[in-house]
This record gives sequence, structure tokens and C-alpha cells, in this order.
Amino acid sequence: MTGLGSTIAARVGALYAEIIAANPDSVPRAAQRIASAVREDRLVYAFGPGAHSHLGIQDVFYRPGMLAAVAPVLDEATLLTNGARASTRAERTPGRGEEIVAASGIGPGDVALVVNTAGVNATVVEIARAITTRGAQVVGFSSRACERAVDADHPGRLEAGTALSTLAATHVDTCVPPGDAETIDGGPLGVPLTTAAQSFALTWTLAESARLLGPDAPVWASSYSDGGDAHNAAIMARYAPRVVAL
Repeated sequence: MTGLGSTIAARVGALYAEIIAANPDSVPRAAQRIASAVREDRLVYAFGPGAHSHLGIQDVFYRPGMLAAVAPVLDEATLLTNGARASTRAERTPGRGEEIVAASGIGPGDVALVVNTAGVNATVVEIARAITTRGAQVVGFSSRACERAVDADHPGRLEAGTALSTLAATHVDTCVPPGDAETIDGGPLGVPLTTAAQSFALTWTLAESARLLGPDAPVWASSYSDGGDAHNAAIMARYAPRVVAL
């Protein structure tokens, strides 16, 4: 790699190093909670209320090497495919979070991964609260720097002083810089870092969970590997009746 590509790759690599340095205790703690839930044959619910926050969740769902117990809860109103401006309006609209959580089927003792870079919009705050009210545990993935950078009266913040990091039982800092897009080498375009950060943090956490579960961890295989289809069929029989997205 040369030029701009090398610069971008170096910045993403530095971001991964920041995430590792920022979460020496929180990722192992989150992994332990996830592993405990899977041992009890519970689902690991995953919420990504925000335009691009869905991408991190989709990246670890039905993915070779990742836990099959992951149940994505996609907020259709905030999917970019249903309209970019509509997505922003929806994530900032109060009164939606409770309905989303209620429809997911999450209950006492369950674990939920909640992903959102800024972690302050109405939908993510309400989702985190509704999950906690139901007796489930929130593992939050957001950037503390981004949370702090949103002014108290910004229209994207539900209320001053409240953020996903303050609501989660366990919080993983994704270390995304405020504004997400970062200018590289003084060029006119910014390089967005959110998806890379969230996918890495989620993959790290779930991989740690699988390691704790040992060789019998229910993980997907590649359908292109020898025996992959048969392996996945057995796992599908276990989880498809409960994971709507399967």
C-alpha cells in the first residue's frame, strides 16, 4: 500500500490500539456476561439505533467464527435504506425505545449489546433504559469522546448528562473522535471511523466470549468450508426458532 491508503490504514490501526488500551477490563467483563448467557441457552440481543450503528451489528451476525446466539434487533425507522433524513429524525424522536424493546422479546437475565457512537439520542437512551427496566443487562458500545462533545442543548441529545456509557451495566469505549470523519493529510474529504471501531469492538468482545465458552461454543462456520453446511444446519435448528432474522 502507498500514499493515502497507507495513511488511512495506519489511522485505523491506531484506532484499534486505542480501543484495546481503553478497555482492558470492560471487554473481558462484557465477554463473561455474554458467555454466561449463552451457557444458559439465552440469546444475546443486539440493538444499533442509528443510521450507521446497524452496520456493526450486522457485521457480527450470521458471520463465520461469531456466536450464533446473537439476535439483531434492527430499528427499521433508522435504517438508511428507508431514507437518510428520516433516519436522523427517527433516532431523535422520543417515545420509540420502549416499543422497540418490547417487540424484541428480551427479558430478565438476558444480555443486550447496544451500539451507538454518540450514545445520546432519544432512541438509544430509551432503549437502554427499557432493557434495564426489564431486568436485562446492557453492554454499551459508544465513544465517550463523542458523548462529551454533544452540547447539552443539541437536538440530537435527549437530555443533558445522560448517555449510553452512564446507562450501561458494562461499557466498551469505541474511541471514535468527535465528528466521526477525520481529515487525513489535509485533504478535502474525511475518513469515517465509526464502522471500523464498532465492528472491531464487537468482534473482540464476542471472540472473547467464544474463547470462554471453549470448543463447544456455538459459532457459525463458513458455508464454503468442508462440513460447513452440516455444522450450520445443526446450529440453525437450535437458534432459528428464536432469532427472527434467521
